[in-house]
Amino acid sequence: MKESLINHSLLYIEDDESNICLVEAMLRRRPQIKLHVAMNGRDGVRAAIDVQPGLILLDNRLPDATGREILQELASASATAAVPVVIFSGDSDEAIDELLASGAAESVAKPFNIRQFIGILDRYLA
Repeated sequence: MKESLINHSLLYIEDDESNICLVEAMLRRRPQIKLHVAMNGRDGVRAAIDVQPGLILLDNRLPDATGREILQELASASATAAVPVVIFSGDSDEAIDELLASGAAESVAKPFNIRQFIGILDRYLA
């Protein structure tokens, strides 16, 4: 039986389809990473608990929740409390500082730099 090449899971909680398509395109060169997508906070928390990814990318502004609310839910669930969360946001530095204080591992400004994105994958999914 052929062994699967996928050995990392990445969950992207994002409601903007163009951002999702961009991440999907970048991951085509990384077949060892399985991308899971949720387009709202509630589905994102459920997917995080079910999948238990190695990394979560989280948009700060979702249709049903803020990044801070999702961070709190992820931190309170034993299945996801230790999963690093990287915030993707176009918000001010002050808002980002609040998210980092709420438990985010780091933040990335939108639109994001491809090298920065690849560096995050390498740091957390190596």
